Amino acid sequence: MLEFVIMNRPVVSIVTPSYNQGEFIEDTILSVKNQKYPDVEHIVIDGGSSDETICLLEQYEGTYNLQWVSEKDDGQSDAINKGFEMARGEIVAWVNSDDVYFDTDVIERVVGHFNDSDDEIIYGDQVIIDEYSIIKSVDIRPNFDVKKLSHRVLIGQAATFFRSEVVVDEKLRTDLDYCMDYEYWLRLSQHYSFRHVNDIFAGFRVYDAQKSNSMAKMSEEFDQIMADYPALNRKSIYSIISTIPLEIVRWTRAVQQTWNIHTQGAELAFDGDFDPLATMVVNVPPDGRDVVKVLNRLRKSR
Repeated sequence: MLEFVIMNRPVVSIVTPSYNQGEFIEDTILSVKNQKYPDVEHIVIDGGSSDETICLLEQYEGTYNLQWVSEKDDGQSDAINKGFEMARGEIVAWVNSDDVYFDTDVIERVVGHFNDSDDEIIYGDQVIIDEYSIIKSVDIRPNFDVKKLSHRVLIGQAATFFRSEVVVDEKLRTDLDYCMDYEYWLRLSQHYSFRHVNDIFAGFRVYDAQKSNSMAKMSEEFDQIMADYPALNRKSIYSIISTIPLEIVRWTRAVQQTWNIHTQGAELAFDGDFDPLATMVVNVPPDGRDVVKVLNRLRKSR
């Protein structure tokens, strides 16, 4: 009976868009390759990298269920959409080529969460890692509330998984370069159900050269996106009042999870390490950048 259940587990498809991320993509590859769940396919859509990316893909080809192509595309969203078209899994996700899955049991737990839920989209928590793959802090994501999407990103993209019908019916907008995932959450929220689970799924890499640090360009795209979703705009006073208790809960849970992963240990899926416990507690979000982002979105949603 046990053997029958294992053979009928759903395939999980992981899509990775890639372009000249040879410095980081090996960690991404390892974080998928090292998953203990037996039925994972990894689809890397490379945009024609000129760095060591192709050598790394060739090195790992054949060592696990890796499929990859390298060809010119129309940007990150186009690459992700191509990967979605290739995916054969009943559960699908995308993890960028500078991000990782946290530990070796992530996909096993994700499948369990879907088995326990009828929701189409499940997202978990994440850790923040630096350019050297050192885990700096735990980032607890809030529970889903579509009314809060006008002024904050509730979801960590790398920690998000979809039932296949979602990515079959809905693709990312290729005219967006910085906020395509944010627009995706807004659009999906009109038709599908989201569920947050208290589980660390991914590592989100923060470093100076990453695209998401382009605050002015992100703000411009944010304005463009929100114009398409006027019903989600909220008054600032509502947003501030509802955000304060949410941040207290996030901070408390992040401290608890920081203690847990230090004292209980975790078999990391990538070649990383932890900052000291005291340092990680001090680094628990929100930090100054989080506050600035929320205030900017509050101002624009008035």
